[in-house]
Amino acid sequence: MNEIAVLTLQVTNKCPLKCAHCGPESGPDQRGSLSVAEAVSCMEDARARDCRVVNFSGGEPFVLGAALTEMVAFASSRSLVSRITTGAYWSPNADGAARRLEPLAKAGLKQLFISRSDGHNEFAPIQNAINAAQAAREFGINVCIVVNTSPDSETTCRSIREAFDDAGAIIPLMFESAIIPFGRASERWPASRLELSPVEQFAGPCPSLTLHPTVHSDGNIAGCAVVFGRQCAPLFFGRIGEQSLAEAVDIMSGDPLAQWIHKIGVVELKHLIENNSAIRFSDRYVNICHLCGDILHNAAALELLESMGFLTRTAQDRKAQEKTQRNGERLIRPETLTAGIA
Repeated sequence: MNEIAVLTLQVTNKCPLKCAHCGPESGPDQRGSLSVAEAVSCMEDARARDCRVVNFSGGEPFVLGAALTEMVAFASSRSLVSRITTGAYWSPNADGAARRLEPLAKAGLKQLFISRSDGHNEFAPIQNAINAAQAAREFGINVCIVVNTSPDSETTCRSIREAFDDAGAIIPLMFESAIIPFGRASERWPASRLELSPVEQFAGPCPSLTLHPTVHSDGNIAGCAVVFGRQCAPLFFGRIGEQSLAEAVDIMSGDPLAQWIHKIGVVELKHLIENNSAIRFSDRYVNICHLCGDILHNAAALELLESMGFLTRTAQDRKAQEKTQRNGERLIRPETLTAGIA
């Protein structure tokens, strides 16, 4: 049986914020969500594959209200460590933060990951993150702040530590994650704004693909949780309603491209393409995901990989799935927001 280490449920792509660097291009105008029943089915499959952690991401998961609490409660009932990744729009003051977190804490929420960046600061000031972190700590929820940065960022771990210190708040765990130029960032982050490193630093197997699958709010099941996953059909291995998560994971285990990336590596895939064609990629990238996205969005590279037997689905299949991804957002169905949990 093929293992799942961490399951990400992108429960919605709707978000009150519209950050300039957002990979999945979340925003207030986005529609659709995973239903409670769909999330439950995926968690059942993941738990049967030895999964220990489920990450509820978006968009902004908190826009789902009671449905999110039901999802967290089910995760707890199956001994899954539940994590919510949030922009903390919902915590403009301490009392509001406590009201929003209390039902989630009672449902068993274990981890709150708060996203910060210059882009987040345009919509939700740092005080929101401080309020959310303090409320979470009072409820016994572990907090981590993920800071999306580029070389010219004003928002860094240092600036956030200083803000927490100035507010007299306990400084939580935090780390920086480099912005990669996909989604909205592709328009605003040219190479001059990126923190690039020699590509050979990223050689070797990808530790995420197949082990950290994502179920997107449009139903597509991707092999990992990379920020461009919603727009990358070669990483789709099924669709909720057509395949279960378990079936999609089994498809990944037999997919030549997924297995090459997972067991051999993306840098090695770059060398394979360049050694068999006139296609050339850069020798400097932000990280392994940046390189992977550059390859998997290159039509000529995909055509070559298909001719070499790496893509088990035809170009027509991929185009059809891309069209489904663009047009197939499911509206939130009112009855699913209060669906019972068996």
